[in-house]
Parts: sequence; C-alpha cells; structure tokens
Amino acid sequence: MRFLTAALCAVLAAAPAVARPVSYPGGVTLMQELDPMMGSALLHYTPDRHYSVGGRYLRLREAEANLAGGQVTWLARRWNMPSAQANVYVTGMAGGAWRDGETARPGGFVEAQADWENRRVMLMGMARLTHADNLGTSDMQMARIGWAPYAGDYGDAHLWLFAQVMRDSAMQDEVQPAIVGRILYRTILVEAGVTDRGGLILNSVFRF
Repeated sequence: MRFLTAALCAVLAAAPAVARPVSYPGGVTLMQELDPMMGSALLHYTPDRHYSVGGRYLRLREAEANLAGGQVTWLARRWNMPSAQANVYVTGMAGGAWRDGETARPGGFVEAQADWENRRVMLMGMARLTHADNLGTSDMQMARIGWAPYAGDYGDAHLWLFAQVMRDSAMQDEVQPAIVGRILYRTILVEAGVTDRGGLILNSVFRF
C-alpha cells in the first residue's frame, strides 16, 4: 500500500501540483519531485497547446518499489478572463509497477486537475486513482491555496506561498497538511516545503 500512496503523490499536479502539465507548442519540460516517501522525474513534449506526451519514473523509497511508463495529459478546458485564468486537465499514465527484485506488472493512474489564479491568489485541486495488478487500487485528493506577496511584472522573479492538504486512502494517517514556497523565474520553477511531520518537499520544473 505504501507503493500506491507514493504513486498517487507523484505528478505533478500532480505534475499537477508543481506546475501546469501542458507547455507551449514545441516545448520540452523536465519536472522533478522529491518528498520523504518518493522521488519522481517526468520528461514531456507538447506537440499542441491542448496536450503533452512523455515518460515518467517514480522511485518509492520506503516501499523499495518503482513505477514507470508513458503519460499523456490533455488540456480539457481553459478560461481566459480579464484578470485571471482557469484550467482543467486530464492525465493518464500506463506502464509497469515492480518491487525491487520482482517482475514488473501492469500499472498506472488516471488523474483530473483544476486550477484558477490571478496575480495574487491561486487555487488548485487534484484527484487521482492508481492501480497496479500486483499492488491493488488506491485514491488520493490534494488541494492548495496560494498567495503572492507581490505582483511582479513579466520577467521578474515571482514568489508564491501555499497551504496544502492531501488525503490518501493508502496512508495510515490519511490527511497530511504542508506549507510550500515557490519561486518562478521565466521558465524555471523551484518549490521547497515541509509537512506537519517535518518531511521535506523539493520540486522543480525546467521548460525548454
């Protein structure tokens, strides 16, 4: 079950939690996530502004297990408002899941993510369902609310502060709050945070 918990935590949201999972057409994005339970890397290409395709690998540290496969993300809907923007994304990943020393079995997840933001406030929510033939099924939900201390101009370094809460059916203590800080400069994003149990969160995104 720890494997499923960590798999559900990986994205980025997440993908979806870290940054928007569809870039500009022709863009390549590298996303990295690290927390006390897992490490994750995603490399994806955006052929069109409506979707991205790529590959993801997760290392589930405590469970000594792995998940790897191909991922597709679809920008299902975007709202452009005079001073704000909102998005809905749907993601699917299919590949293999295995514990160290064991044979891989089919596994993957489906995910939905929504966000809304203006220059000072951001809201985001994500839900994911993960299944692996040899590990069963689990579900996770995550929500964030963010605040920017200042509204920077284009090309400036932007600072965001987030309150986050995650609920995972595979965890013994299902609800885990956290505080996360984000710095965004041009095409580089870096996040650092801590859970209520003192666990470290480090995430990064590089767009090319």
